[in-house]
Amino acid sequence: MANITFLNITIPRDILNETLQVINKTREGPVVISNAPLLPEWLQNTLILIYLALLLLSLLLISHYIYYARHAVRESHADPPQASGGFLSIIVPVKNEDVDTVTAAVKRLAALPCPDAEVVIVSDDPPEKFEKLKEAVDALGLTNVRILRRPNPVGYKGVALNWAAERARGDVLLFLDVDSVPPLDMCARARAVGDREILFLGWDGYAAVNTPIASLQLFLYKYLLYHLAILGRFNAGHPLLALGSGIAVRKKFFEEIGGFCNCTADDYDISLRAYVHGGQVRYTPGPPVYVEVPAGYNAFKRQYARWTYNSAYVFAKYASALFSLKMPKSHKLSLFLNVATHPLMVATTFAIMAAGLAMGYAGILLPPIYVLMAQAALFALALAQVYYVYKIAKRDGYSFWTVVKRMAQSASLLLILSPYLTFYVLLGLFKRRIRWYVTPKGLSALAKGALGLYEALMAALLSMLVAIGVYLGNWVLASNSAFVLVVLAYVLLKIAK
Repeated sequence: MANITFLNITIPRDILNETLQVINKTREGPVVISNAPLLPEWLQNTLILIYLALLLLSLLLISHYIYYARHAVRESHADPPQASGGFLSIIVPVKNEDVDTVTAAVKRLAALPCPDAEVVIVSDDPPEKFEKLKEAVDALGLTNVRILRRPNPVGYKGVALNWAAERARGDVLLFLDVDSVPPLDMCARARAVGDREILFLGWDGYAAVNTPIASLQLFLYKYLLYHLAILGRFNAGHPLLALGSGIAVRKKFFEEIGGFCNCTADDYDISLRAYVHGGQVRYTPGPPVYVEVPAGYNAFKRQYARWTYNSAYVFAKYASALFSLKMPKSHKLSLFLNVATHPLMVATTFAIMAAGLAMGYAGILLPPIYVLMAQAALFALALAQVYYVYKIAKRDGYSFWTVVKRMAQSASLLLILSPYLTFYVLLGLFKRRIRWYVTPKGLSALAKGALGLYEALMAALLSMLVAIGVYLGNWVLASNSAFVLVVLAYVLLKIAK
């Protein structure tokens, strides 16, 4: 038997020839194992075409991430903010927060260089809890801090913010979450907001408790959210959306666009309202607002579900209006993808997993050549995305393999949560209201373990599919199901612990 040797790797010629022959067969159609169940040809072709469409959609999503990753590699430059004066009202909503959390937030704000400003804390707590908060805040002796309670605390957070905005004395309104850590120049940058815009200070994360899930989120917040989604869009000159903590707006424009919605997606909604009313969302380069990431797996899953619902909600509400905006077509497309990326990414990941399991049941060992080419292109683009993230992260000392590991962990987490999150995509598309649970933070986020009903059901279903594959002698189904089961075990044991 003759061998082919290349780079000290010896490949038997027979194996190489057989592999090439199998791949060549994909030019005629899918390669199916001999004992595969007989499926109608139309059903098999439909399954393959759906899978191909999902791959092409994934190529689009990753390509747009790479586009902004390339721009994020550049340093962001802008003229320093020119504050236009005016009284500033910093509005902080609280509900079910302990006294120490609220007083710590007030102390952080009091330490900022922020003349001609007030802090308005709006509480949706019961009267007895509110009195304890008020007593603690008043004891700080700060004359520019007011704590108010809504007499009828109904609706979502946006309604509370609107109520506080009506009572605020400032010409400029700045909205900040109670657990956020503001930058020192926050007030100066907030006062630079234009007459018809929402100004966003940027987001990054911090962890109150060091856990594997928190560590992963800090990486994702910094390099996928802050650098790619914010700085990348800013450097490209494309429109972006403001996130809920650290946004400023002139009170007059706030009232013109109707304030915040009575919905969970208040930040994305008011951003899109600004565009619809002829305004814009502007980012000012500088130190970001730091927001606490959930330290526990279940807290993260709850927050991620709400964010997924929010994106799907605003997509359903504003998708048609986005292409009627007066802006360049490239900006319309960018804004559309900004809104649609999250629900599309979740739904596509789930659908690809489901299609892979279905193709495994059909015994499809290799799909047609055009699907293989799409798979190869997706793998190449995924590597390119990792490379550009690495170019940014290496400034902070990350090695290439550490970046690969973090991105693989993120992909694994998304794969396992995709069925759960797809449910929230559907809720966002068809349901206007959901029950809003405040995401637990700090040590309270670690109250529950990682293995819940959803994870147990998923493990049972995948185990059953593995067993069915083994029983039928369908090793493609068994191996595809086993792969997802191994990813689930990895997430539960290494990331969610």
